[in-house]
Amino acid sequence: MPPPTGSLLQPPRPAPRALGPAAGGRSQEDVRRHNLSVVLGAVHRDGSLTRAQLTAVLGLSRSTVGDLVGGLAAAGLVVEDRAPAAVGRGVGRPSLVVRPLERSATALAVYLDVHWLRVAVVGLGGAVLDRATQEVPAGSPPHVVADLVGEVAARLVPDAQDRRRLVGVGAAVPGTVRAGEGVVGLAPNLGWAEQPVGEQVSAAVAHHLGRRLPVVVANDADLGVVAECRRGAARDASDVVYLCGTWGLGGGVVSGGHRLTGSRGFAGEVGHIGVDPEGRACHCGSRGCWESESSAAAWAVPLELDPDAPDIAEQLLDRLDRGGVAARRTRDRVSRAFARGLASVVNVLDPQVVLLGAGLWRDLWPVVADDVLPWVERLVLPALREHVDVRPAGLGEDSTLLGAAEIALAPLLEDPLAVAPG
Repeated sequence: MPPPTGSLLQPPRPAPRALGPAAGGRSQEDVRRHNLSVVLGAVHRDGSLTRAQLTAVLGLSRSTVGDLVGGLAAAGLVVEDRAPAAVGRGVGRPSLVVRPLERSATALAVYLDVHWLRVAVVGLGGAVLDRATQEVPAGSPPHVVADLVGEVAARLVPDAQDRRRLVGVGAAVPGTVRAGEGVVGLAPNLGWAEQPVGEQVSAAVAHHLGRRLPVVVANDADLGVVAECRRGAARDASDVVYLCGTWGLGGGVVSGGHRLTGSRGFAGEVGHIGVDPEGRACHCGSRGCWESESSAAAWAVPLELDPDAPDIAEQLLDRLDRGGVAARRTRDRVSRAFARGLASVVNVLDPQVVLLGAGLWRDLWPVVADDVLPWVERLVLPALREHVDVRPAGLGEDSTLLGAAEIALAPLLEDPLAVAPG
């Protein structure tokens, strides 16, 4: 299983350019391979495009674009349809529209959350072809969860021909992941430390599907921000913070069009910004972290709810709707704690947008936004107050799953003819 490159988690900003025939130091075969990647990446990212649009984007001749599209069509990855001639344009020949064949090559996208396992089959173009959710017993070790991944995958892809179309598995984990190794260094809310999750998922999928697939593991928030930048609410943004989690709080950061990684790939652990030195104990061993002061337990314990309940968001919304002194005090305290962390993120990173992805705060935001934002505006620098844009992620709870699909499909997009299913 080849290790992933750093580029797999980078949002495409700007979109890659095609190379001309005179690209210095490259063979004709290398140039063609690169240009095939650019064409497939364009239709994967943007959907149906006419040959004229591809020609304009790539900066190549019509005949060269036609040859590249023909190569991808012969590999079964794209198809060309004739679009109807525009009304009022006369009899002219209809344009050829190139679109990805969704089921020609697929990926298993996996989200290993605290109480839930979410698995989806995702095709070219980001199409979610099928999905399933499986409840996971609390405290399950990674090899047990990996076997559940294999079982769910076998149910989602029962047909042998469909299994041959799978090109890889992308797995999202709420914790730190050592880049290129598939090892989860620390996932405190799962109770995992130094676990070879990539190997375990690979073995389980091979056992249940009858074939071994490459598996790439990454942090859930990092994957969420990649998906939102590629096909969600941040497509036109170069500076983005993505937050997700219910029992924890993870962050993915894109700055200047590049994902922040840090020296070991662990950058973005914004949940461990300190917001109250005398606050609640955190899984990380510290106290008063943004995560511990604003995640499910911070809400649920004072309201006498079970913080580990899988439906805790629904319970909290119901409790807040019923009101009362305890609900008001909890709402004020936790909203203020969340605002402190949010203001720190805005002051340090100056994002164009903060997106609330899969998890508790996306569900609660419509109810508590008016409690949080006034505190954020008081705490951020004056120059930033008019630019604080906080909203739910465009892809909803699918951000992380679609990000996981992107890293699984990345080798195909980088070298389409070499990786395309035979």
